[in-house]
Amino acid sequence: MEPVDGLAFIGRNPLDEDNVYIATGDSGQGMTHGTISGILLTDLMQGRKNEWEDLYDPSRVRLRSLPDYASENINVAGQYTDYLTAGDIKSESELKPGEGAVMRDGVSKVAVYRDDAGQVHKVTAVCPHLGCVVAWNSTERTWDCPCHGSRFSAEGRVYQGPANSDLS
Repeated sequence: MEPVDGLAFIGRNPLDEDNVYIATGDSGQGMTHGTISGILLTDLMQGRKNEWEDLYDPSRVRLRSLPDYASENINVAGQYTDYLTAGDIKSESELKPGEGAVMRDGVSKVAVYRDDAGQVHKVTAVCPHLGCVVAWNSTERTWDCPCHGSRFSAEGRVYQGPANSDLS
């Protein structure tokens, strides 16, 4: 997760129970934020005031970051238009060995891969993280989610999150 303002989210998880805390969005600063998290979360759990509480608050809103936030979310919203398209191919017979493509199957999108032996593998093209439609990466032979960067094997096994389950 990459927060718009570059600061981690450390504190009470918004819209959750009062005893649920998070530490995420390290932006490549995991060692630093891990240390800060240990200090800040301990203070919050013990009911002690901490000078970093507002700075790292997961529910914070920074007005100067709103244009970036809006831009990123417009991009994500645009990815959902893939549900309306026909797909990259009309039939699995169009695939050569080692190729993959997204195909429409009724109202569903299916990720179709033909392995080097010619066997066809089909999984849902919908990323389990937040529902964006994956795309075939011909260089890596993976299914990549354009919304948040999840990657899956050609057969649909999750390689990299934020998705934490395979393509079904």
